[in-house]
Amino acid sequence: GRPIYEPPRFLSASAAAQQLLLIVERRGKYLTPDSVCVAVARVGAGDQKIAVATLEEMTHQDLGQPLHSLVIPGQMHPLEMQMLRLFAVSDHARQFLLDKDR
Repeated sequence: GRPIYEPPRFLSASAAAQQLLLIVERRGKYLTPDSVCVAVARVGAGDQKIAVATLEEMTHQDLGQPLHSLVIPGQMHPLEMQMLRLFAVSDHARQFLLDKDR
């Protein structure tokens, strides 16, 4: 048959976080709802956004129009954690990064 193409859709960072949380609930081994993640939107544009939050908090973040990227960092250098604290969306995420820094 003839292939049917749907219009392109973009996955938002919050939708990606929601999908990851569903997986964590079923098979959470390496990630938890408190895992820190970084979302970026429209990097390099005048209206770019950067948000650092726990996976649970990221489900409620609205970064606006696409394109979005969601990053789950691994082990970080203290300088990287210090930089991420600047973009933390909540005191909980900021404190989590402080605790990991020690």
